[in-house]
This record gives sequence, structure tokens and C-alpha cells, in this order.
Amino acid sequence: MRNTLLALLLAGNLAFAGLYMWQKSKAAAADTKIAQLTQNVSELQARAAEHEQSAVSLRSRLENTQAKAVAKADEVVQLQQVLTNQAETNAKSGNPLAEMFKSPEMKELIKTQQKTAMGGILDKSYAAYFKGLQMTPEQSGTLKDLIMKKSMVDANLGMSMLGSDVSPAQRKDLADQAKTEKAGIDQQIKQFLGDDNYTQFQSYEKTLPERMSLGLYKDQQSSGPAALAPDQEEKLVQLMSEERQNFKFSTDFNDKSKLNGDFSSMFTEDKINQFATEQAQLDQQYLARAKEILSPEQLGPFEQFLNNRRDMQSAAMKMASKMFAPKSGAN
Repeated sequence: MRNTLLALLLAGNLAFAGLYMWQKSKAAAADTKIAQLTQNVSELQARAAEHEQSAVSLRSRLENTQAKAVAKADEVVQLQQVLTNQAETNAKSGNPLAEMFKSPEMKELIKTQQKTAMGGILDKSYAAYFKGLQMTPEQSGTLKDLIMKKSMVDANLGMSMLGSDVSPAQRKDLADQAKTEKAGIDQQIKQFLGDDNYTQFQSYEKTLPERMSLGLYKDQQSSGPAALAPDQEEKLVQLMSEERQNFKFSTDFNDKSKLNGDFSSMFTEDKINQFATEQAQLDQQYLARAKEILSPEQLGPFEQFLNNRRDMQSAAMKMASKMFAPKSGAN
């Protein structure tokens, strides 16, 4: 009887133990499920926050894009109005292209666009120089303003020289005035920098055509096997500048110091074609030396870039020849 009672107690204990373990197992599973759900909720909340942040960013970009689009639309409307105002005058003119640029509205519009574009170009082209001088933001800002002022002299000169009613003598006077004005700005830069830094500034400016050109190339080849490393870029700048300054052009359209105002005789078909031929020769000298700096993967795109640049130069000079062509019927 006692053994039977013990057996019953043992069976009861085992049953309770089994029930306890089963309940404990269910509780553990529930805890695991709760933990998993909590983690899922946290992940969903994080994703929601990320999507919200992305949405805010997209809204901001959309608003900026819309603002830029409105600004550009205003510019287009303004340009269309200028062109409409000039249409009748241009139709009667012996040189419609040059007459279009005589419009004060057109000149002001182009001047604004040039200043905006020039700001970005100067920032990129003079970045290495500013970094080398270790200027404060205020100092670099002052120097940038002077450089911009000097650059706009050439832009304004170009606008002033357009038009068939501007004689070669008048263009020469305008060119001389521009040289005097730039010399005055150079003197301000010299006083600001000091003699030693100004000498470095002059040397740096001689490489600006190459820095601006390679800046365009870098934008086109910003990634991939043709992208330039900083040391490659600087070496290319130096070798191209050396080759250009040592090259003897028959008519050097790159040298602004040789502009005499008589553009109608300067931008002739023969001279433009001769310059294109000589520029092609110079480009070959660039490529020959660039082989020491660039990889085979970089050399091909660089050669194509030089070819495209040469085509653009020829097109620009041919347009200039039309702008500065004598008026039909002029003596």
C-alpha cells in the first residue's frame, strides 16, 4: 500500500514537473517571440525614420530644383524677349550676329552668365594656389574678388568690340584701355600679396589655360580608368604649359597680349586654318610627353579630348570671324 502511494506521489510529481517544464518552454518561446517582434518593430521604426529623412531630402532637392527651374525659365523668357526685340534690326543688318550682341539687354544677360560661370572656373583653377598660400577665408575672398574683376575686363572688352560699327581703330583703343585697366588690377594684387607671392602668382597664371582645360577633362573623366590622380594632373599642367610657351605659332590666338583690335584681319580663314594645323602639332607634342605620365587606358581618352578641344577652338574662331567681319557694303 505504501509502495502504491509512493508511486502515485512520484507520478504526480513527474506530471507536475512535466507541466512546469512545458509551461516554462512556452514562456521561453513567448519571450523569444516578443524579443523578435520588438526587434522587428525597432527595424520598422528605423526604416520609417530613414524613409522620412529621405523624403525630406527629396522634397528639399525638389524645391531647389524647382527654384532653379523658375530662375532658368526667367532667363529664357528674358533671352527670348531680347531676341524678339533684335529680330527686326538683325534682319536689316549686314552682320546680324554682331548686331545681336550690340543689344544692351543681351550684353547684360551675357555678362551675368559669364560672371556666374567664371566664379566656378576661378575657384577650381586657383584652388591649388590658394591652398599653397594658406590664406584665411577673408584673404582668399579679397584675392578672388580682384581676380574676378580682372577676368571681367576681358569679358567686357569682348562685348564692347562686337558690332559692325566698331572700327579697327576703336577696337585698338578698347584693347589698350583694357590692358591699362588690368595693369591697375595687377598692381592691386601685387600690393596685396607682396613681391615674392606676386612672382609666384604670375608664374601660376601662366599655367591657367592648361588648368582650365584639364579641369574640363577631369569633369568628363571623374571616375573609371581614365580619371586623373592629383599628381598626374599637376604633371600634365606643367608639361603642357612648357610645350605651349615654347611653341612658335604663326598667329597665336591664345596670347591675349597680342590682341591689337584689328580682328577682321586677324580672324581670317587662312589664319584660322593655320592655327588649327599648328595646334594639332602641339597636341602631338602633348601626347608624346603624356605617355610618361598616363596609363594606356588614360592616353586614349586624353587624345580624344584634345581632338574635341581643337574642333571647338576652330568653331569658336570661325564664329568670331563672322562677328568681326566688316559690314556689307562698307568701304
